[in-house]
Amino acid sequence: MLSTAIRSKGDIVLNVASSGITSLLLPNRRTVYSRFKISISINESSTCNIKQNSAHAKLINKAKLIIWDESLMVTKFCFEAPDRCLKDILRYSENYNSSLPFEEKVVVLGGDFKQIVPVIPKGSRQDIVHATINSSYLWSYCKVFKLTKNLRFSVGSTELTHVEEFSKWLLNVGDGIGGDSNEGESQIEIPDDMLISNSEYSFDELVDFVYPHLLANMTDLDYFKERTILCPTFEVVDRGEE
Repeated sequence: MLSTAIRSKGDIVLNVASSGITSLLLPNRRTVYSRFKISISINESSTCNIKQNSAHAKLINKAKLIIWDESLMVTKFCFEAPDRCLKDILRYSENYNSSLPFEEKVVVLGGDFKQIVPVIPKGSRQDIVHATINSSYLWSYCKVFKLTKNLRFSVGSTELTHVEEFSKWLLNVGDGIGGDSNEGESQIEIPDDMLISNSEYSFDELVDFVYPHLLANMTDLDYFKERTILCPTFEVVDRGEE
């Protein structure tokens, strides 16, 4: 809605995401790495590979708003690199102020720490916490807004109770109260109505659940776009293709 409202006035909005899959849901479909030319190999002093007065720099300069979806997936170094880049490419602009984050551009960060945090290979819990963007020097400039209205509750009344129960369970898991704590780890019990019983026909039951009335929808592309089964191992993939 923010993007549409600002673009309707003829202004530029840059929509980016931290992952390729998430970016597919955005207008223009760009990852933050592509838009800001962020290196995959990054450290605390890294900047972006954008030259002053380039077409790329001019586009960013004209942007009124930057919306960064799933921003909490990246490390704080990826968060800080665009800030240094903007200070560099805009340092000769009329209203330049090096003390302002992102050169005073409005940046909307989307994400939830209950979901995916940065992946630190062989890193400890402390390493992961230290790498997140709320450990960045820029975080003090951020104002946190919490979304409290669950749009899934707008579904039909027949599904409302199930959605409410699932949402409550999911929030409890995210808040760390969904299971028994054991030396920093939690054992989480998944409700029976979310599980498919382990039996000889369990995979067939899963297919029937995800793809109901499959034969009747074989030619409907939208039917297949709206659902998928994620397979964690090649063994499961092979079984699904049988």
